[in-house]
Amino acid sequence: IGIEAAPHTTLTEKHQDHSIESIMEHFEYTVNLVGIDHVAFGLDTLYGDHVGLHHAFAEALSIGSSHAGPKFDEVPYVKGVENPTEAYQNVVRWLVKHGYSDGDIKKVMGENIMRVLKDTWVK
Repeated sequence: IGIEAAPHTTLTEKHQDHSIESIMEHFEYTVNLVGIDHVAFGLDTLYGDHVGLHHAFAEALSIGSSHAGPKFDEVPYVKGVENPTEAYQNVVRWLVKHGYSDGDIKKVMGENIMRVLKDTWVK
């Protein structure tokens, strides 16, 4: 399961300002649900107007019911993962700060994805 970080995708009641903390709350929830061996990051950050891209996709592809739920203030980016250059560095910093082992950090930063790709594509 890849945890994403595009603006307005991982808000929580505890973290209503979209930041790395809201993303990592989703990460920890998922790890507790399925285990560290089944979680990774697919942050989906980009350079430029990510929110504008979301608006264009939503207008062209979404159904109205997908927009139901709590209201939130729109933001132009996610604090702490503003672009691809900073995003992954800051996620690793957060994991280190919160006591994740080197082995677990390696898993969620790429090893889990590589294992699944090898298991499913290489036979």
